[in-house]
Amino acid sequence: MAGRYQVVLYEDANGRSQIKEWLRRLQEADPKKYAKARRLLKELLPTFGPELREPHVKHIQGPIWELRHHSGIRIYYWRQDATLFVAAAGEVKQKNKADPKLIAYALRAYQEFNSEE
Repeated sequence: MAGRYQVVLYEDANGRSQIKEWLRRLQEADPKKYAKARRLLKELLPTFGPELREPHVKHIQGPIWELRHHSGIRIYYWRQDATLFVAAAGEVKQKNKADPKLIAYALRAYQEFNSEE
């Protein structure tokens, strides 16, 4: 299903990617949750983009938003331009609050991504 918006998975200057590594581990540990995370990234966000509202998305801090699934999947991303979203980090929620380390990582990723342009 092709959408109006594009979603890319963030990689740092050294080719490391928290989101890609998390998805790989999730695929091995819980294929059903992996399929849900993949659907969020490949269908939901590309199709609806900025039109998504709670409970599907939640603003976290600055440019960072949280793409959510009721199963506990959380993907941290930002909107880069009119049609591009960048997913930086993901987790399966263990607590009521987002992991502050992942939020800090996503904010650093945003800054690095935008300093390269």
